[in-house]
Amino acid sequence: MSLSKKPYLKNISLKPDYAFDTREYPYNIPAVQDLEKIDFDQHVTFFVGENGAGKSTVLEAIALASGFGHEGGTRNVRIQTSDSESALHHALRLSKSFASPRDAYFLRAESFFNVASYMDQMGYLEGYGNKSLHACSHGEAFMAVLLNKLRGARFLPAG
Repeated sequence: MSLSKKPYLKNISLKPDYAFDTREYPYNIPAVQDLEKIDFDQHVTFFVGENGAGKSTVLEAIALASGFGHEGGTRNVRIQTSDSESALHHALRLSKSFASPRDAYFLRAESFFNVASYMDQMGYLEGYGNKSLHACSHGEAFMAVLLNKLRGARFLPAG
């Protein structure tokens, strides 16, 4: 077996010694109850399922376990306007590559407005194309994140 630096996040699983009650949230959600191991593709992994199945809960837990703040942004953004995170991130075991990514961003649509407001308050607009994300349409703001924050070898802006 050769070492590969891709994907950065190889897989996640529940810690075998972590005690939780399957009758309580978030451990009563189908996606969490059925979670044994999720392997990630080196390019893209899609989470697909019915509303309420737990996709967002699992993704949020992965982000928190990976060092991101509850409301999203880079790992340096630490805002929390509500106390709604689940404890699932404490129960996750992440298997990672030996190489760290050059860039990372937790794009959480529900709280993207709060992240944009935080960037305005901090005066940190150069990291988003020198323009307030509030001065953009929703789609333009998401594109500003993609083009300015995620500059990996395979995703470069045109022009």
